[in-house]
Amino acid sequence: MCGVQENKNRNNRFANTRYLNMRAFIAIDLPFNIKNKIRQIQTRLKSSEISAKWIKPENIHLTLKFLGNIEENQINEIENIIKETTYISKPFQVSFNNFGFFPNPKKPKVFFISLTDESTLKKFTNILEEKLEKLGFKKEKRFEAHITLARIKNITNITNLVKEINNISFKKSFSINEIILFRSTLTQSGPIYAKVFSSSLTD
Repeated sequence: MCGVQENKNRNNRFANTRYLNMRAFIAIDLPFNIKNKIRQIQTRLKSSEISAKWIKPENIHLTLKFLGNIEENQINEIENIIKETTYISKPFQVSFNNFGFFPNPKKPKVFFISLTDESTLKKFTNILEEKLEKLGFKKEKRFEAHITLARIKNITNITNLVKEINNISFKKSFSINEIILFRSTLTQSGPIYAKVFSSSLTD
């Protein structure tokens, strides 16, 4: 993770850097112990020799809204929307559920693990979507709570992966206490994510 600092206040900007036309998204970061467990699962699944690009554990997160390229003058408005949304929301817990593929198992492009308590996440995300739509961001047709683990290049050895995930149970849970605005910088070695702003859910 690039430029990440601990958030000691309810609302926090992580840097004084001016952001011009930055690529951004709103997401929930995962606790270190969860990322470490995912790292172990990824290592085990790589033995299936599936043709895929695995997401680096430090970059794994739960995306609530991909914003694309935003202008500097939009940042304060987006931060205010995040603050307004967290102010009316209480912390809640989610658990990992099942492994799956987008768009479907026959033509897999994305390998993910789904989350329980999706209704709470959908309500939360819908509030964000409605507020962001007023700023000109297109509202998503549907939200499916998931954590992307890998992007599938082709279906070579896909049956090996399916057999392996059938032997794995991952029922860990974690609390959602904070929403973060991330900057994404694309590099040849992969994206680098940096926290720009965060706001904690109200107890």
